[in-house]
Amino acid sequence: MLRVVEIFYSIQGEGSFSGCPCVFVRLHGCNLDCSWCDEPLHKGSYESFTSKEVVEKILKFPTKYIVITGGEPSLNNINDFIDALHVEGYHVAVETNGYRLANIKNADHITYSPKDWDALHVEGFSEYKFVVGVDSKIEKILNLKTKKTIYIQPINFKDRVNKKNTDFCIELVKKYPHLRLSVQLHKYLGVE
Repeated sequence: MLRVVEIFYSIQGEGSFSGCPCVFVRLHGCNLDCSWCDEPLHKGSYESFTSKEVVEKILKFPTKYIVITGGEPSLNNINDFIDALHVEGYHVAVETNGYRLANIKNADHITYSPKDWDALHVEGFSEYKFVVGVDSKIEKILNLKTKKTIYIQPINFKDRVNKKNTDFCIELVKKYPHLRLSVQLHKYLGVE
């Protein structure tokens, strides 16, 4: 059973698929408690569904792009759910803090957003996304040797942009052009 907080249709605002219409499946629970987390829903109520029931809900939307997010999707093995989405022709992306990458390995695209910068994974995902503010110690990011895309995303407020952190990230990316900026486009557009 999948513990689902919500299923909604919107525009992806982050990373490689920014601007793409996607169905988001937000799963319940997280192994972390980040002070700046902008998604408190993963801690509240949820409904339990089978993979088949979730796929049936998703079929009503016009896109073939799915984003599984949370909380932390890799708390449970959801590879069978990802496979069920593939059977229906969906491209499946997962956003994760990297808790258990094996639990989401069947996804087409995995955005790894590590919170412990001292113990970084180097494989099992598609791209890095570091959430950064003016007080972040960015040396670990700058010293990271990888061919994977490294996105820098400002720590924002839950419902709006944090201009100070955004300006810091813009300057960071300009100074280090191997980095890419991810701005949570949905907050600029005012959509979920």
